[in-house]
Amino acid sequence: MKIPFYISVAASGLSLILSIVLFIFGGINQGLQVEFQTKQQELQQQQNKINTANTLSQKVGPEVLRDMAISSVKNDKMKELLAKHGYKLATPTPGASPAPGSSPAPSSSPASATTPTLRP
Repeated sequence: MKIPFYISVAASGLSLILSIVLFIFGGINQGLQVEFQTKQQELQQQQNKINTANTLSQKVGPEVLRDMAISSVKNDKMKELLAKHGYKLATPTPGASPAPGSSPAPSSSPASATTPTLRP
């Protein structure tokens, strides 16, 4: 009768130890999940900021380059800056036909005939 008693005590002791280990690992896992969710939210916020900045740069960037091209007509330093970064200015002459493959500028804007165009 002693052998079954020792086996059952050992089994219950082992199950107690395993349950304690299980609780410890469960707590560690829960803490890691909270940390993971926090980092995931931070990354999502950063991605939203990147998307917002990308949208803004796509809206504002061409306008800034256009304004720089217009000011470079009178400013040689601006022309050099644009050329340094790979933008070539093509200043259309009044009455000249548009370049092949480009759509003609609307005739309602008188400044469009003198507005330089940028080509990367």
